[in-house]
Amino acid sequence: MTAAGTRPRTGFLFPGQSSEYAGMGVELHREHPLFRSGIDRHADQFRRLTGVGPLDVFADPAAQTRAELLQPAVFLLQVALAEFWTSCGIQPDAVIGHSLGEYAAACVAGVFGVEEGLELVSARGRAFAAVPGAGRMVAVGDPDPADLESLVAAHGEAASVAAYNAPERIVVSGTDTAMGELTAAFERRGWLTIPLETTHAFHTTLVAPAVPALVAAAGWIRHRTPAVPLALNLTGGWAAGGELGADYWGRQLTSPVRFMTGIRALMDGGCTVFLEVGPGRTLTTAGRAQSDGSELWLTGLSPRTPDPVTVLEHLTRLEQAGIPVDWVRYHAPFRATGQTAGDRPEADRPAPAPSTGLPFRIERVVIHESASTARSGIAAVRHRVAETAREVVDVSVVDDAGRPVVEILGLELGAGTGEETSEPDRLSPEEAERLLASLDALTEDQLQALLPVWAGPGASPSDRPRSDTHD
Repeated sequence: MTAAGTRPRTGFLFPGQSSEYAGMGVELHREHPLFRSGIDRHADQFRRLTGVGPLDVFADPAAQTRAELLQPAVFLLQVALAEFWTSCGIQPDAVIGHSLGEYAAACVAGVFGVEEGLELVSARGRAFAAVPGAGRMVAVGDPDPADLESLVAAHGEAASVAAYNAPERIVVSGTDTAMGELTAAFERRGWLTIPLETTHAFHTTLVAPAVPALVAAAGWIRHRTPAVPLALNLTGGWAAGGELGADYWGRQLTSPVRFMTGIRALMDGGCTVFLEVGPGRTLTTAGRAQSDGSELWLTGLSPRTPDPVTVLEHLTRLEQAGIPVDWVRYHAPFRATGQTAGDRPEADRPAPAPSTGLPFRIERVVIHESASTARSGIAAVRHRVAETAREVVDVSVVDDAGRPVVEILGLELGAGTGEETSEPDRLSPEEAERLLASLDALTEDQLQALLPVWAGPGASPSDRPRSDTHD
């Protein structure tokens, strides 16, 4: 638990390969300028190194089968996400990456810059592209570690333990023949086996041919002492000044990832909030297996949930956990441009000034392009607590897929009357009708979609705000 008045310590978790999916980050790039600028700032370098743009790889499942494209794309996505979260006030107190994700973790920790990291990870991807993609990787659930290690060791260099992710999840990697025999042995023992979609059998001697090119590329990069505590894959302990260098990345490539030990280091170091910075939920799932339930675990981007919904849900939960969110910075790009991506410019106008009797102040109303055809949505409310005692609320109407179609930004309750409501997140239906009647940019259907938010305790469950976050 965090003492009253103190900010919880936050750990950033950077996943490796097999968490990617077609469309990762594309919607967030389209919808939020803070994230978009983090990607676009390095797009020319990415194109020079790979021959394609980063969004081309984010969106294309075929491109994601090519290591020389996927690996730098995952790295850029992760460092841009880390920059986005930091811009919103979410600062990492410690970081850890998993395999490929350790490059992004090192970059965020200050070991090297984004440009240097892109050069290094692109060289890593090219080195893998030159190595035949032989072998397989399998995640094993609920194994006996000693028994599993004995079974793997019997296959010599044909198989290796690739990652210790959690007490109940170990990843094994090896040749097709060895993995077929091991999978059968694991299943005979009743252990759950999950094949992983990867381009290579990582963390085995099968990828050793990629090491010389990787070490040579890393030798051109100056490695600095981490400015943010960084837990290492090789040891599970904290990185010291001289541990990270060209040789480290060569050894990391063919050695087991000790994520379980590393996440324990973050927890023992006082981290109680963990944010997966990238696609998927692999690392939060593994970390939660060691949790006593007092920590907050927030998953990465998911194809099941629209990126803007994930971001807003996470920011709300982070604020509730005691981490100050910089909502001004989050909304600043929208206010500066007067519209968000997908808006109809003619509909994105300053909100009409409420009449004297209305207890509200509104900064802006945004009508998205999809609003004209959207079915009746469900409204979600986000709170922003300013430096004063004011309560500020952002309202979104989302369609059936969870995409926002109408947004009311900076709704301040009690602004017109000078009185505070006893429940600032819930207005009476009469007050809501008075508010919504003043928003002449909304259609009647959209107004009706907003009303259930303030319908009070008697509203049916289907009328209440919903969360699409599956964590």
